[in-house]
Order: sequence, then C-alpha cells, then structure tokens
Amino acid sequence: MPGGRVAAWRTESRRLRVVMIGPYGTAHDGIARYSSYLAEAMKHEGCDVGVVTPRSIRDSEAENVIGNLGGSRKQVRWLRQEVMKFSPDVVHVQFGVAAYGGRLPSLFRLIDALPVPTVVTAHEVTRDTDRLGWLGRRVYRRLATSADAVVVHTQAAARRIWALSPAVEVHVVPFPVYPVPTEVVGEAEIRRRFSLVDRDIILMFGFVHPHKGLSDLIAAFDAARGRCRGKLDRATLVVAGTVRRRSGLFRVMEVPDRFHLAFVKLQVRRRRLQDRTVFAGYVEDGAVAAWFRAAHAVVLPYRKIDQSSVLSLVRALGSPVIISNAGGLADETDSPWTFRAGDRQAFAELLTRLATDRPPRLSSDGIPSMEMFAQITGALYRGLRDEIGYN
Repeated sequence: MPGGRVAAWRTESRRLRVVMIGPYGTAHDGIARYSSYLAEAMKHEGCDVGVVTPRSIRDSEAENVIGNLGGSRKQVRWLRQEVMKFSPDVVHVQFGVAAYGGRLPSLFRLIDALPVPTVVTAHEVTRDTDRLGWLGRRVYRRLATSADAVVVHTQAAARRIWALSPAVEVHVVPFPVYPVPTEVVGEAEIRRRFSLVDRDIILMFGFVHPHKGLSDLIAAFDAARGRCRGKLDRATLVVAGTVRRRSGLFRVMEVPDRFHLAFVKLQVRRRRLQDRTVFAGYVEDGAVAAWFRAAHAVVLPYRKIDQSSVLSLVRALGSPVIISNAGGLADETDSPWTFRAGDRQAFAELLTRLATDRPPRLSSDGIPSMEMFAQITGALYRGLRDEIGYN
C-alpha cells in the first residue's frame, strides 16, 4: 500500500482532553450519531470531551458543547479562545462535505489556528470526491494536509486519501459495532402499522442515495419474482429511510437524491410492485431494532460506499444480510450471500434463493465494539500527544 508512516498506538493512562469537531446529537445524520457514540465511549475511557458543532444545536443536546463554527472570522477567533480554554491534547474532526456546507472555510480557519495535534475521520471521501469532482478532491487534499493523522474505515477510502496526500498518516480501523437503540416499538406493531403481518420482509435501511443501489434492488426483486413463479409471493420490499437533509448551499446535494427516490417509485409502479413494496420513511431510534428483527433478510446493494452504519446494526442485531462487494464490505462478512456491485443478475439470483433458503445471521466477532473502538482511538490520541504535542 502507498502512504505515510503509521505511529505506534500507546496506552498510557494519563487523562486525555479531546475536542471533537463535527455534527453531534440526535440530528438525522449518520456522522452526528457516530460522533455522539464516540464521545460517550471516550468519556467512559476517562477522557474529557468538548464538542464544536458546525451549527447550533438544541439546548437539550448542548452538554459538553463549546460552541459552533458560525460563519464569520470573528466567531472563529472567539471559538479558538474557547477551545484553548479547554486545554485539549487533541482535536478530532468528524468530516463529510455535506455536514459542513458553507461552514467549510470556518472549519479550516479554526484547524489552522489551533496549535494542537489534529485527527480527521474521513467518513465519505470516495463519495464526496466522486460526486464533487475537482472541488471534492481539493477539499480533501486541503483537509489531509492540515491533519496529523486521518482515520478511515475501509482500504478503498485509505487509497483515496493517499492518492490525494501521499505523506499523510492513515489509520484503517474497522467500523465499530454500534449499541442498539432502546426498543420502544416492537416488531408486531410495525408489522401491523405497515400491513406486513405474515410477510417476509426484505429490508433496505438508511438514507437514500443513488450509489446505494436501490434501483438495482427493485430490478433484481422483479427478476427474482419472475423466476420463482409465485414462491416469493410472501416477500415484501421495505425501504426504511429517506433523503438526508442538508443545509445552506449544499442543499443542492439533495436534488439528485430526491430525483433518484422519485425514479425508484416510478420504477416500482412500472414493474407493478406497488403491493410488494413499502416506503416506510425515516425510522426513529425506538423502532430501529424492530425493523431488523422483523427482516427475513437485510439487503445492502451498495454501488459505492466508504463505511456502513447499517452493517454495524446488522452485526449488533445478528440479522441475515445480502451485501454487494462495494468498498470491500463483503470481505468483512465471510458470507456466500454476496455479489459484485451493480450486477443485477447476480443480485436477482441471491433474492431467488430466499424462496427456499435464508442468509446466515451476521456476527460481530472480530469487529470492535464502541468500547474497544474508543480504546483504539484513545491510543491514537496519546501517540500524537506524546509525539507532537502543541505546535
């Protein structure tokens, strides 16, 4: 593999002070959820954690929040002072372009002004650089050159970072297994609510993006039904998710997602699958576990992906899964129920097998829990603190 050095992770017990920059709280945002889980796990590891958000958040979620990036140079100068009052050992940026939008200049100004070792977790590097072209590459190159270390969750993401900044230190750490949200709504209730009693649910969960292969799922399911001659009549597709909201200038990134969702619904009508497809919309935390427990199989037909919090939930809840090989995620499952990304025929063959068989339940063995992930992250922090310290 190309790339820069890899520092040794150290495990000294001295208490760390960390400022995490990124979306935070219960917003309908995958990075916000990741940041919140990681911050909580780091506290249990004995770290003091302060948070800087791109924008203001609700007062009920503002515990540990130092401030938000704002949009002015004056705000950034004030925020730098507040961050330095916290005396951080490390700054950790949770990054995806859409998470910051018009606040990107403020983020770079703040990072440049802080004399503290900086870690960046690049959550969406392949998707952002593919969708935004030269602009996305420029943003990530700028980000990587400002960082002392970059964390990614797949080898594909690491290769993309190294292609943009060959000297940067990159750590590839498996995406952690999330804690399961408290179950408020049970399986029986969601089946009743969506008229799914006695149905075999084929579940696609998460925000809607063209790269996630939803249109491939519709086409493959239609083909599989034709091959099975009635043996899949108990099966119903459930799309549990919606378009992710963006803010500011980057609201424009919602447009292709909304067109894609409209196209998929048209595809469902044209293939006469209306009575075999349910669009459940956004799923609140209290109903997440019920959907995964109800699923006959969870499908992840991604065409491109950097990481998958959905796969994390599949592992946590032990759900059966069919998954594409995008981003190398299939290599982590060690399952024969995988197919080449974008290959609708191979996908249809696996769906056909659901008439008589079922994928094995996925295990979380060998994948770090949030507690273990916090230990790995803390060791990285200590290594940078001891090696670099304040600039």
